[in-house]
Amino acid sequence: MIERIEINLLPAEYRFHHRKLRLPREVIYPCLVVALLFVGLIFWTLFQQNSISYYNSQITLMGNQINQDRPIQNEINTLKNDRKTIQEKIKALERINVNREKWVKLMEELSGRLPPYTWLIAVKEENSTPPLLSIEARTFAFPDVANYMSNLKESVYISVVDLTNIEQIDSKQNIYKFYITCTINPDVNLSIDQSESFASNNVEGGRL
Repeated sequence: MIERIEINLLPAEYRFHHRKLRLPREVIYPCLVVALLFVGLIFWTLFQQNSISYYNSQITLMGNQINQDRPIQNEINTLKNDRKTIQEKIKALERINVNREKWVKLMEELSGRLPPYTWLIAVKEENSTPPLLSIEARTFAFPDVANYMSNLKESVYISVVDLTNIEQIDSKQNIYKFYITCTINPDVNLSIDQSESFASNNVEGGRL
């Protein structure tokens, strides 16, 4: 059998050669790693976008729910404030009831020891420890102020008496206005419940 022999008579520069692309492993593996990272980055980005969209929708839903419940929350706050106000009024009434006997005794002492031609204008209890009484009064005689302070010092309910201010307010009638402070003796029983703290009270008095 005669074999076929082919002879290419074209010059070398015109000849067509079939070449196969062969990449070395040093190039293939890094490219494969980069491609996998790129695919993973795409999936991670899509996952993050879905998460952001989900959380945004949840935020919008919660915002709408809050807006719907806002009137209820405002009503609850109003009821809480009303309850607090009522409780404060109840406590104030309870303190007034407990301190009724104390103020009767104190006013008896303050008015009973007044010199002639001297009268009380206002008595206020300061929030301090021990409790203090701020007294505003009027008198026609300047020495009667010292007499009144001496009389108050003799009371078992009062431990210290101090003169805060004194001035003449009417030169024609010779009227003096004076302020004194009295420290209430904490060892004397002035009320039914000694553990009850003294409440702030104002007693307005006329001429005695």
